[in-house]
Amino acid sequence: MCLSVASTRIRYRKDGSAYTSVLYVLNGKQSSSSSFNDHAEALRFQDVCNRLGPAEALRIWQTATPGQGPTVRSFIDGHLDSLSGVERKTVAEYKRYLVRDIDPVLGHIPLATLSRTDVSRLVNKMRDAGASGKTIGNKIGFLSGCLNLAVRDGLIPANPAAGVKLPRTEQREMIFLTKDEYLLLRSAFTSRWHPFLDFLVASGCRFSEATALTPADIDRVNGTVRISRAWKRIDDGYEMGQPKTRRSVRTINVPTLVLDKLDYSREWLFTNSAGGPIRLYSWRTNVWGPSRAKACTKDPDDSDKPFLSKRPRIHDLRHYADGRVMRPARVIRLVGTVPVVVSSA
Repeated sequence: MCLSVASTRIRYRKDGSAYTSVLYVLNGKQSSSSSFNDHAEALRFQDVCNRLGPAEALRIWQTATPGQGPTVRSFIDGHLDSLSGVERKTVAEYKRYLVRDIDPVLGHIPLATLSRTDVSRLVNKMRDAGASGKTIGNKIGFLSGCLNLAVRDGLIPANPAAGVKLPRTEQREMIFLTKDEYLLLRSAFTSRWHPFLDFLVASGCRFSEATALTPADIDRVNGTVRISRAWKRIDDGYEMGQPKTRRSVRTINVPTLVLDKLDYSREWLFTNSAGGPIRLYSWRTNVWGPSRAKACTKDPDDSDKPFLSKRPRIHDLRHYADGRVMRPARVIRLVGTVPVVVSSA
């Protein structure tokens, strides 16, 4: 029988004691020579076989020695559990780095045997999956920071992630729409979303800032909006926090023609169909993506009907507030008790 994935079998010695064999295919042949007295360790070996292949699993186990210390996964888990003075959003992001990228490739490797080649394999896997150079740099930077702590604690002699060459990828440029292009995009959305889109364009707000606004943040008499909060994504949902930077706490001008179209009767200024705050990931999937696709699709029955040739991201909307679509928002700061316009948003 030839196995496509590693499997386990409980076997017994002549003296009646049990052990676990892990069966796998190596070099085209089935092998059952990997045996473990510890069933839990056998399951870990099986998992690595199925993730990385039997040859790599054998390399890892052959270089490991008993009492060698934690695996990469267990060490980083412990590091994240001990972090203090860090926003929950940041910790949640680090955990996603671990679960989605680091653990599948490096998690089961004993920390003491982690090599530069292992880290390079992780870099190449992320590159092949289409990650940008910046994203890869962020994740390897996090891993390297953890490994620096392992060096400090005497668990490893040197940081194998230090100096690993990272790929350079082309950075996507911001997309700017003309007024006609924006109106074409807008027309692909249902009318309930038009006030929200107009506000994003006119204010230059980040999505997380706009969706955290309440009616109390709007001064319709003076045509201003106070930005002081933003939604942050954490493990079990979202929490309210400060905007991205200190300078992001600001008061801005927004045209009254935009503010007058908003609904001030609810807890949040912008809501989903259930009346709660809009969440980026669901809105991008269920509203933005389908509507943008509609705007970008050429009508097969009407070759003269205009369609959008650009594919903007949601974040690009905040760069439209430059005078080409609507009057730009302005940042207002207090000098003493006098509001002074200091810059365009």
